[in-house]
Amino acid sequence: MDGDLVLKWLSFRGHGRLSDVTSSVAALMDGLPYARTNAARAYLRRLEVLGHLDLLWSESKWRIRPTVLTQLPGSSAFALVIGKRTTELEDRLEAEAVLHRVGPPKTGTAPLGDPRVLLLEYDSEAELREVAGAAGVSFFPCAALSIAAELPLLGPGPRSAGPNTYGAAVEMFNIFQREFTHVEAFRRDGLFRQTVNGRWQYWLFTSGLWSSVGYAEGMCLAMSEVDRQCLQLKILEESADPIGTLRVNATLPLPVEHRRALALCSGVSPVKSLGGAWAYENVPHSVALAVARSIHQHLQVH
Repeated sequence: MDGDLVLKWLSFRGHGRLSDVTSSVAALMDGLPYARTNAARAYLRRLEVLGHLDLLWSESKWRIRPTVLTQLPGSSAFALVIGKRTTELEDRLEAEAVLHRVGPPKTGTAPLGDPRVLLLEYDSEAELREVAGAAGVSFFPCAALSIAAELPLLGPGPRSAGPNTYGAAVEMFNIFQREFTHVEAFRRDGLFRQTVNGRWQYWLFTSGLWSSVGYAEGMCLAMSEVDRQCLQLKILEESADPIGTLRVNATLPLPVEHRRALALCSGVSPVKSLGGAWAYENVPHSVALAVARSIHQHLQVH
């Protein structure tokens, strides 16, 4: 089963429990049960970043996103089709415009590939709106730019009591070694984690106060204290809003909305470069700068 069939199957299901969909996707993976489960979760996160579904971790649920046509940055000819995907939908779109099915980049390591990228040709925004209406889907002007413009400045989350002294072992993120290590004393500034009900929970301790935080958000805040050179944009096309390839240090995990803003610039998942960084294609300077500012990073432009 390939990525296209997985997305159509998810579109048919519509929603459900995370445990069920994870088990179903894990059955398509290779390796031991634990490795297959992790691979399935990573694959579902990729589909979430590509705008096809939402993973509601706090509710242990998932749901497919409605089908949307959205413009690619820097292009006045192609729109990206994201969200719910069915054969009938593709037929309706092809009846209204020229539809291109583009295979995703081959990484050579992923056991299950991403769905093909659907690109719709158009001549004007008015025409694109008409096509969306005739096909029974939504139109959203350049989702990448819109998402980037609304990214908040990351900060500590809600106040918390912090890790449970009598619970599982507590680990602290060592910002120099780039790894979590066990600690006995944990009332010092930094990012901490502890397993609660079988899942990692994360906290920040700053100025004598605990706050709960997500993994990616916590890592971004912790890393910004020692390294603000994690994002590099190589300009490939000069324009009013220059476009290029954004490389993100692999040690810096971005929050979902930040990754989605970058992935929807091209419609494909990032590819890991030889230097170990994640490379996002067709990223405008404005989007890269919005992401960098949100996570307290300095954008390096070449």
